[in-house]
Amino acid sequence: MARVAVTMPDGQELRARLYERRRAADGWQYRVGITCWTAGSSGRAEPAEHGVWLDAHHVRPLDGGDYSRVPNRTTPDVGRQGWTVQELPHRPGHPGARLIHVIGCQLGATPITLDQALDILRQPRTVTCRECNAATSLPATTTPPPP
Repeated sequence: MARVAVTMPDGQELRARLYERRRAADGWQYRVGITCWTAGSSGRAEPAEHGVWLDAHHVRPLDGGDYSRVPNRTTPDVGRQGWTVQELPHRPGHPGARLIHVIGCQLGATPITLDQALDILRQPRTVTCRECNAATSLPATTTPPPP
């Protein structure tokens, strides 16, 4: 797996695994895995990997890294299924909701086209996924205001 340097919001630089990269409407994004501490089942600290999509200005290659086998993805064309919709069920006190993902972010979600994604985003209680940064792969004028 390719390794990269990730610049954190406070300026720290961490090493991460690079899983894939994609060309979005506003530039390249990289899906990385950063190892950090988490509370384990026994209550003790255990290492765990946190996966996230980052814009290019937060990620840089490491000298000597081999990036030839890192998958490249592009934002799908209109009419192609490049997004998915995840239905979040209704629970007592919480109405149901929908999340729009870039295809591949959420396993088992229903594949949809750009037009379908835009139509669904116009519905109440529908937002884009923050983990896969789906909003950046959709036209900027379609992101609805927060509920």
